[in-house]
Amino acid sequence: MIQIRRIVCPTDFSPTAARAVAYAAEMARTFGAELTLLHVVPEMNYPLRSFGMASAFPHLREELHLRADEELQKAKAAIKDAKVNTLLQDGEAHVQVLECAKATGADLIVIGTHGHTGLKHAFLGSTAEKVVRLSDCPVLTVRTKD
Repeated sequence: MIQIRRIVCPTDFSPTAARAVAYAAEMARTFGAELTLLHVVPEMNYPLRSFGMASAFPHLREELHLRADEELQKAKAAIKDAKVNTLLQDGEAHVQVLECAKATGADLIVIGTHGHTGLKHAFLGSTAEKVVRLSDCPVLTVRTKD
């Protein structure tokens, strides 16, 4: 029998991510699993000629962290009858999702996808696609209704 005890659900607070959170919350309730809501703030670095990289806009980063934490707490409060943790990380989204899944011993990742197609997708790829390709645990991708 498949047991799902820990679920990781990354969110960027978009409508697609909100739908993924709803799926993850229902699965957490159904399986009695622990849910970790994760938000990743992208690195904002700029190159320096002799010194490598420097962090850009430190005050903006602080503001992004404050706002993201507020949104994570709202999302957590909206989920009833499930154990929910929140995590705020910096870095590349797919890397942080995979690291969070590994660190928490996740049995499932639930992630929203925008369904990019064509040239944009060929050049950029998507966080969801990278997570699906590289994850050690199953991944459920959730799209918004068209």
